[in-house]
Amino acid sequence: MEVMPRRSSTARSSVCGGKPICKRRRPKSQFLNLPEDIQCKVLSELALKEATRTSILSSEWGSVQSLHPRLRFDGNTMCGGRTAAGSKEYTQEFVQNVNTVLQKHNGMFVEDFEVKFEFDRELVVHLDNWIRFAAASQTKNLAFDLVPDEFRGCSDRYLLPAELLDCRTTSRLRSIQLSFVSIILPPRFNGFPNLRKLDLHLVHVTAKDFQDMLSSCSNLEWLSVVRCHLYDELKVDHPLSCLLHLHIAHCEITKIQFNAMKLKTFVYRGECLPIDLSQSSELKDVHLYLDDLTLDHALTTFPTALPTVQSLTLKALAPLKMPRLLLQNPGKFSQLKYLDLDLMIIHEDADNILSLASYLRAAPLIEKLELHFGSFAFPYDGWEPIRSLPGCRLNYLKNLNVMGFMASTGQLEFLLYAVENAPVLEVLTLDPACRFNVDHQGRTYFTETVREIGIKHLGERVLPTTKLCVL
Repeated sequence: MEVMPRRSSTARSSVCGGKPICKRRRPKSQFLNLPEDIQCKVLSELALKEATRTSILSSEWGSVQSLHPRLRFDGNTMCGGRTAAGSKEYTQEFVQNVNTVLQKHNGMFVEDFEVKFEFDRELVVHLDNWIRFAAASQTKNLAFDLVPDEFRGCSDRYLLPAELLDCRTTSRLRSIQLSFVSIILPPRFNGFPNLRKLDLHLVHVTAKDFQDMLSSCSNLEWLSVVRCHLYDELKVDHPLSCLLHLHIAHCEITKIQFNAMKLKTFVYRGECLPIDLSQSSELKDVHLYLDDLTLDHALTTFPTALPTVQSLTLKALAPLKMPRLLLQNPGKFSQLKYLDLDLMIIHEDADNILSLASYLRAAPLIEKLELHFGSFAFPYDGWEPIRSLPGCRLNYLKNLNVMGFMASTGQLEFLLYAVENAPVLEVLTLDPACRFNVDHQGRTYFTETVREIGIKHLGERVLPTTKLCVL
């Protein structure tokens, strides 16, 4: 009797054409054989929800959650949709699920700790415990976003506990993002010596505490302050020698003054107020979105406050007049090369667009200018005289783009001034816009009329080497 050989547990034999074929089984996952630090590295690239799901792949992976160093909790992730968002049951489910995860990470290092949930007074005790957990876990990147859907008129905020502001915790933090909280510095606050990024939104803090806090951030590189009302100056005299990016938006403040010599980018949104960044010798990129602005203020203040800017974006509601300043010597943007003007001009000022020539006179090195017009003006009818101004050579202007071109008298006056004083202009682009409600035929007629007027009055004035593009 022939004895059949015993099959290997790792192979399966079959016969095809009289010849045995062996098929190897798929090897078992060797993930758990990897060093623990490698496992943490792999799992850290997954979101907490995906990392949790991996536990169903194998019973041996049941401890996978305890290896995840990045914890990010929000209502959508932690609540399964069984309860209505905003309800008491929803909050209870969120708290219970967060606490369950934290128990599995007790005593372990957690690099990122993030909570995103609408603030409720019932959460205070739990938020305090989560802050203590983050401090005990040596967290480096902390985020608490507690902004409610309806926050207007709500003065209550979550008060940060002292555990977050002690010297051991503050020295570990590299990034902080706080929304809808209150900050009161303790008497012996030692600062955030290793903090690189600070993002504050709807934070209650006094001007003094804010200045003391920032003065202690000697390695801060990125700062954003949004809707934080100090009702005072936002002023930091202490040198922030590492600060590269500064963003301030919609804050009730009276002045902005920083000593940040390496600052590269500044973004501001809000009311027009005094800005002093004159010590920022490397500031090149500035974006200003202002509620209102006058030509006189822009040309007498900004060149001094922003002396090294090379790229300036300026958006504002700006009344235009034809001041005497146009014929004098305004302040100079001595290094400005790119200017993007998006000015909301009322209909009554449409004929004073020529006054924008002051910006060109104030920027002798300008290479590219973009203009955005959002208000309606009638196309030039040929009856009014085209005004002109004394020439001012724009020896570096190569590119001029106009969005919202309507071939109005004021627009033509400004464009003629520019092209006649720009000997190296390479491209002039006009993008017509129809700003009133008409049918397709009327819109087409308006666009064609604007194109014809633009080509008629500008085509003969541009240099042969200039490309005129009317879109």
